[in-house]
Amino acid sequence: MTPPPDSPQLSVRASVPPKLDAAPELHAHEEILRFFRDYTEGSFEQNLWRLSPTHKRYYGRGGADAHARLSAWYDKVRNVSDWPGRDADAVRLVNYLLDDLPQFLRDQDFTVFPALMRCCFYLSARRPELGRAVVQFVARLCAIILGEKHPMSLTWSRLRSLPKAEYLLVLQGTAKIRLDHLQSRQEEGGGGGGIQDENTVNALREYLLVLRLRGPAAKDEIDRVTTWTREQISQTSTDGLSPSHCRLLLGTATSYITCQRFSDAEDILARVGTHLPTTACSESTQFRRILPTYLFIMGFLRYVTRRMDEAVNYFLQTYAALEKARGANSSAVADILLALIDFPGLVQDPEEAKRWQGKFAEVQGEMLARAQRGAGKGGVAAVGVDLGEVWDGPLDTDVNTGTW
Repeated sequence: MTPPPDSPQLSVRASVPPKLDAAPELHAHEEILRFFRDYTEGSFEQNLWRLSPTHKRYYGRGGADAHARLSAWYDKVRNVSDWPGRDADAVRLVNYLLDDLPQFLRDQDFTVFPALMRCCFYLSARRPELGRAVVQFVARLCAIILGEKHPMSLTWSRLRSLPKAEYLLVLQGTAKIRLDHLQSRQEEGGGGGGIQDENTVNALREYLLVLRLRGPAAKDEIDRVTTWTREQISQTSTDGLSPSHCRLLLGTATSYITCQRFSDAEDILARVGTHLPTTACSESTQFRRILPTYLFIMGFLRYVTRRMDEAVNYFLQTYAALEKARGANSSAVADILLALIDFPGLVQDPEEAKRWQGKFAEVQGEMLARAQRGAGKGGVAAVGVDLGEVWDGPLDTDVNTGTW
C-alpha cells in the first residue's frame, strides 16, 4: 500500500510495542482461583468429600466429628481476632489453637479451605502482624503436610503477598466457585436448580458473608444475590420456612443492613420471627438454635439505626440465650460480650460498661486457661463437640464494621 502524500515512509524495522501486563496481584488472584477450582473438583472426583446420609452435608475423612471440631476451632480463632487490649493474650491463644491445625489439614474437611482463608482475613484485618505470621505458618504447614504441589499449598504460597483488598476479592471468588460447583452437582443429581439442599444453602450463606466483608464495594452483587435468594426461597418454601432457609434469610437481612436497606431487613426479620420459638422449652430444637442469631441481628439493626436502648435489650437477650445453650465461658458468649463493650456508644452507663468488660475478661481468661490445658493433648480436637451445638451464627451476622 502506498503511503498518502507527505506521510513519512513506515520503517520495516518499527518495533512492536510491549503487551499490556496486569499487576502481579491480578496474576496471583487468577492463579489462586484456578488452584481452588482444581482443589474443589479433585476432592469430589477422588471421593475425599462424601455426603453424610445422616446430616445431608459433605464431610472429609474425619466425618461429622472432625467438622464439629473444626467449627469450634474456627469460632475461637475468629473471636480472638477481635479481642481488645494486649496482643500478647491473642498471640498466646492463637499459638495454642494452631497446635490443632495439622490434624485439620489431614482431615481435609469440606470447609477447611474457606474457613482458614476467613480466619486469616479476620486476624489480618484487626491484628496485621499476627495475621501475616499466621498466613506464613499456614503456607509452610500446608507444604509439609500436603506436599508443595497440592492446590492448598500452591494457594497459600501466593496468598502471603496479597494486600487486603485483593485478599477479599479472592475470598469472593473462591466462595462463588464453591457455590456454582454445588449448584451444578445439585442439578446433575436431578435436584433442579436453586437452593434446595443444605450444602448449597450454606455455600450461599458463605458467599453473602464475604460480600458483606467487602462492604460498599460489593453493593451491586449483594443486591443481585439477595434478590435472587428471596425469589428462590419463595419458590421452594410454600409450606413455611425450613431452619436452613431461616438461617439464609438472616444472612440476607444482615446483607441488607450492610447496604443500609433497613426496611427490607425489617421485613425479613419479621418473616423469620414468626417461625422461631416463643419459649425456651419449645420442641423445635433446630429453630431454637437459630434464636440467638435472630436476636443478635435484631439488636444490630437497632444499633445502626441509633435505637440504643432497644439494641442493648436484644443483645442482652442474645447473651442469655447463648450462655444457656453454649456455656458462660464459650466463644459464642465472648462474641456477644465483645459487641457490648466494643460497639461505640452502645452501653452508655460507665458502670454498666465496666461490668461487661469485667465479664469479658473472665471469659477471656477461661478461654486461655482451657487452651493451655489442652495444649499437647489435642487441644480443641480432644474435646467432644456436638455438631448441633456449634453456634454458626457468625456466618450470618458478621459484617465489615468499618463501614459504620
